[in-house]
Amino acid sequence: MSNLKLGVEVHRAHGLMAKDGQGSASPFVELQFDRQKFQTTVKEKDVNPYWNETFYFKISDPNNMSNLTLDACVYNRNEGNDSQSFMGKVHINGTSFVAYSDASVFHYPLEKRSIFSHVKGELDLKVFITDNPSVRSSDPFPQMDTPSSDAFFVVLYEYTQRGIKMICTL
Repeated sequence: MSNLKLGVEVHRAHGLMAKDGQGSASPFVELQFDRQKFQTTVKEKDVNPYWNETFYFKISDPNNMSNLTLDACVYNRNEGNDSQSFMGKVHINGTSFVAYSDASVFHYPLEKRSIFSHVKGELDLKVFITDNPSVRSSDPFPQMDTPSSDAFFVVLYEYTQRGIKMICTL
């Protein structure tokens, strides 16, 4: 079994299109690679958000890298109706992945999903391959902060076509 993983550091986006009618947006990034999906946190009311979040994907077949792609889609979380709207995407072919020591942050212009998409801005990503055995693949569930008190709570998740979303906290 291969220990290779694809690391993706989501640094920031800048110049995003406002989506809320008030000159702002609440963006997040959804990453998909090799049938795995991860999502950054939502940055409320920010068209120039900083995430500085890192995700690690398992590489199921290293010999098939040239046929794999990383898709990073930026979405706006719409307040009130628990929906999202497309803000742009980045598509990176597996032939361009490099070792961590050779990787640097690239500024990728956001692409349209269709001719009808209205898109502007860039997404800054560092994408690399690592075989470091101490690096574990990311957890597909959203990470939560550990409460500082002895409070007990339960988080309910729902599986949707777009991934996992939190329903409520009890």
